[in-house]
Amino acid sequence: MSRSPLTRSSLRRPVAASVGLVALLGAVACGTGSAPTDEPAPTSAPAAADGHGGHGAHGGAGVPSPTLYAVQTGPLGVVVTDGSGRLIYRSAADSANPPTSNCTDACAETWIPIVAAPDQKLDLAGVSKDLVGHLQRADGSTQLTLAGWPLYRNRDDDGTLSNAGHNGEDGTWFVVNPTGGQAAAP
Repeated sequence: MSRSPLTRSSLRRPVAASVGLVALLGAVACGTGSAPTDEPAPTSAPAAADGHGGHGAHGGAGVPSPTLYAVQTGPLGVVVTDGSGRLIYRSAADSANPPTSNCTDACAETWIPIVAAPDQKLDLAGVSKDLVGHLQRADGSTQLTLAGWPLYRNRDDDGTLSNAGHNGEDGTWFVVNPTGGQAAAP
């Protein structure tokens, strides 16, 4: 059986097809295609237009849905996290009735408000949609609330479910449970 020798022209088609496939996959991964992405949410969450980070500042197309998942942890029991495993917090300095955030400026750089447009779809698991609400922040963004409590994440949270910020800073910050309460102390 005689084989034809490989020539440059016979190699061009498979190489061109491979390059085209890689370019197509790259375009889809970067969001220029119409295929959905499995990009994790919160949190390496995209920076919000208002500079606070978090999820979906203004609910634009291509912005991941804000995620609130109830998960079981060891010392804190069942707590709320974002889609990247970062713990969600509430502050004793805030108010649930009426929902009020007192964390602004430097505070909001450490304790990043979880923001989303009021009409933006949420990704909830183990958290009742009836308990999730919104409040208008002084900077014009819309912050998510749980049972009236404004929600935040800590900028230093690496998604390992560490509770470093829980009950820290003079007993002000608490990991939130799925009903909006403070998680059990470790």
